[in-house]
Amino acid sequence: MNDSSDNFEQAVAHKAVVEKLWSEPLFEACRDLLPTPEGATVLVAEARCGYVPLQLVEMLEDDTRVIALDSHGSMLDLARKRAEGGDAEDRIYFVAQRVNNLSYADDVFQAGVCMAGLQTGRQAKEGIAELARVTSNGGKVVVAAPLGTSFPEFYDLLDEALRSHGMAEVLPRIERMGRSLLSPGLLGHIANESELTNVSVEKLSWKLGFDGGRDFLHSPLVRETFFPHWLGLIRSSDREPILRYISDAIDTYWHGKRFETSIEAGVVVGTAL
Repeated sequence: MNDSSDNFEQAVAHKAVVEKLWSEPLFEACRDLLPTPEGATVLVAEARCGYVPLQLVEMLEDDTRVIALDSHGSMLDLARKRAEGGDAEDRIYFVAQRVNNLSYADDVFQAGVCMAGLQTGRQAKEGIAELARVTSNGGKVVVAAPLGTSFPEFYDLLDEALRSHGMAEVLPRIERMGRSLLSPGLLGHIANESELTNVSVEKLSWKLGFDGGRDFLHSPLVRETFFPHWLGLIRSSDREPILRYISDAIDTYWHGKRFETSIEAGVVVGTAL
């Protein structure tokens, strides 16, 4: 399978699964926090397949437009198709860019939003700083990101799997990885350091259900968020047996039931200086 096919399948999986499990509940929970300036241009970074900008534009006045950014070509293609034929087609402009390296000058937008693509402290620091830079004085910036406390059962199972395979020396890496992921306190600190004022942070949590271990470990949501960080804990030669152990453990402990776990999100709201 070539890269183009892989990218398209990833985009389709995001639209079908990640939007349902992450984007939709997150957007609804954040609806009252989102910026709705009149006669303005709002930046939506890491727009993926377009769910957030398409929902946001429905909340905005007719004279406000949205610039939606993403670096994933297949996702942008899907987003453009979703906007075709409606009012959104003339009000949302899709551009290939990453949130951590925006080409725009300072103070261009009246508000900035990012609800995907930030999992680590470094990513959040770069992304929030760029959003603060391109948002004009007094403009609202809203950033939402998954917290490192998501999927807590996984870490118990990972601990069990590592000890079972005589790999207890890996356990300290889990703690170090946890420090690299996001917490409400870290998000607030980053926002305050990024020339935002009136900073507030909310913590959200909701339940997710999976049809067993394989469904969980192969979920597009898990793959897009924490899976790469989990893999980084384990040598490549040891990954398959560790992941198989975790998958089998889920199937055993939750036998005959759906594997229910929770995902947590931090939502930062601030005003650009």
